Order: sequence, then structure tokens, then C-alpha cells
Amino acid sequence: MRTNRRPDTLAALAGRSIVVMLAVAVLAALAACGPAATETEEGAGPPVTNSELGITMTRVPEGFRVARNEGASLVLEHTDPEAPATLAILVGPVQTAGINLPDQVWEEKARIEALPSGEYKGQNELAGAAIGTVYTSRGRYLGEDGEPIEEYRALAVHPRENRLLILDYEYPPTERTGERLQELMAVLETIDAGGEPQP
Repeated sequence: MRTNRRPDTLAALAGRSIVVMLAVAVLAALAACGPAATETEEGAGPPVTNSELGITMTRVPEGFRVARNEGASLVLEHTDPEAPATLAILVGPVQTAGINLPDQVWEEKARIEALPSGEYKGQNELAGAAIGTVYTSRGRYLGEDGEPIEEYRALAVHPRENRLLILDYEYPPTERTGERLQELMAVLETIDAGGEPQP
């Protein structure tokens, strides 16, 4: 059901307790691997750095591989051929003023609804991530080839610069959106939240 209320108002009406419970459940699942989940873990590989984005991933999460890392493009792809999906890490321009994440989510809603057959599915605020407050935004639309695409985005403030960080996860529409959210957050948790990008 659509509404003209701003997403930050919707989140308040939905109840902060639901948001917190969701965030805790996702982060608890990610933490289940314990401290051993480092770049030395089998299949995790070395850190991945993109200096133009100012981003270092401490490892590549299970279920993903790096499809492209050149220039200002860092894209992961799902390793399961039965679940084709790509996840791009994007950054916005450096800002002189503060970044208002609820306003950014509002812009995401407008962007989705302006796309062919665009349908906005909602947003959530997730607290407790190492990178800070995170908003998620989800929608569906038709791609350039006419095929439906579902898009899950995580929006946060870049860990080193005053700019927007976006994780853009695109995949065929599915009812298993909870799994897609966990995968999205698993990638977000690998973003190094402090220091300079590793060479």
C-alpha cells in the first residue's frame, strides 16, 4: 500500500521496536561466525580495495565474488547460478553540509516510482551496524530488457568522507526478501569503518 507520508514518518509509525528487532536479528546472524571470520578464513580471500571509492572490504562474504573492480566501479556477483544477482558499491559526491539519510530514502522512493512499472516496497532504519546508522530501501521495476528487477539498497554515510555510500543489490523478484537483506547486510559489514583505505 502506498502513502504520501515521508519514509522517516512511516518508520516512526511502524514502531521502532520492529526496526530494532530486525537489526538485531540480522547482525546476530552475521556475528554467528565469530571472530574467525577474517580474510584468512577459507574462501574469504584477501581484502578488496577501491581507492577511487575510498572503500576497503575486509573480505568477500560467502556466496559472492568480485565481478569488477576498476576505476570507480566495484561490483560483486552472487555465486549461485540459480540466484543471479549483482551488488554494486556506489558513492555520491562529497558534501559540504550534513547528509540526511531519511531525505535520501525519500529520494529513493521517487526514483523507483519514476522507473518503468516502478513500485516502491518500503524502507527500514537499521541500528547497530559498525558503519553507523543504515537505511534500507526496496523497490521493483522493469529493466531495459523488459524483465522485472527487484532492487534492495542500503544507504549510509561513507566511513571516511562526507558523502553518501550506497550498496545497490539487484536480482530477479523473489518472495525471499529476508535472505536478500541478510546478504546485503553481510556485504555492508565487510566495509572497513575506519582508517585509510588499504593499498
